[in-house]
Amino acid sequence: MIGCIRLVYVSQFYRNDDTFKLDLMDILTTSINYNTQEDITGVLCYGNGYFIQCLEGKKSTVNDLYFNKILKDKRHVSCQLIYFEESKVRLFDQWAMKFAPLNANIRTFFLEHYNNEFNPFLLNTLTIGPFLKILSKQNEWEYYI
Repeated sequence: MIGCIRLVYVSQFYRNDDTFKLDLMDILTTSINYNTQEDITGVLCYGNGYFIQCLEGKKSTVNDLYFNKILKDKRHVSCQLIYFEESKVRLFDQWAMKFAPLNANIRTFFLEHYNNEFNPFLLNTLTIGPFLKILSKQNEWEYYI
């Protein structure tokens, strides 16, 4: 795929109250609808008040989404781009937007690499690849543990 990129960012949910589930469902629904139209694939992982999202697609389309929509979304704060690469292969090619809830595999990854609970702000160039592989292999039906 010519011009395909992978962009990963992290952020924090702006609040923790009763509207959380509604906001999360809205984010996922909006992402699936938009990404399907724009040929963007990816994953959204949420836990402990943190988001990490990987977006894959045409460079101009993904950049437009990130800089003109995601950065302006008031449902999260402290948004930081942590990874960007050109890629010929998509990790999430079957998913307009896969949801990966916090589970035992993710918890174990952060304990082994950082001796810490899930906090995607800790990821670096050495660990982002292995972490994305965990997310790509995780089934959506794996519940919170």
